[in-house]
Amino acid sequence: MSESTDPEIAWPRILDALAARNMKDAKKLIWPPGAPEDWYYAMAPMMEMRAGDYEKSDRELAIFCYQQARDLYRAQASGATSGGEGLALMNEDRDHELSRKIWLLQSQ
Repeated sequence: MSESTDPEIAWPRILDALAARNMKDAKKLIWPPGAPEDWYYAMAPMMEMRAGDYEKSDRELAIFCYQQARDLYRAQASGATSGGEGLALMNEDRDHELSRKIWLLQSQ
């Protein structure tokens, strides 16, 4: 399986892997080698939104998606350049929020 760094190409494949509950393949698609900075900006909110879709129907997939979103936001923040202090603070808040959602889902 070759991983694309174009979100429009990769997203349907990620959704297929999630629908098949194949988290190993989904993770490979979510984290392609050499992904550009734009990848993280696109993929993080997409994974967060998908997690919300799974909250009631599939807690395990919701947790997985929230974890991936949180890690994508962290990767995005670590690549922030000058002027990225605001982004870092915003991502820190998002990190806390996603970690809270993961904890709540895991404790149900």
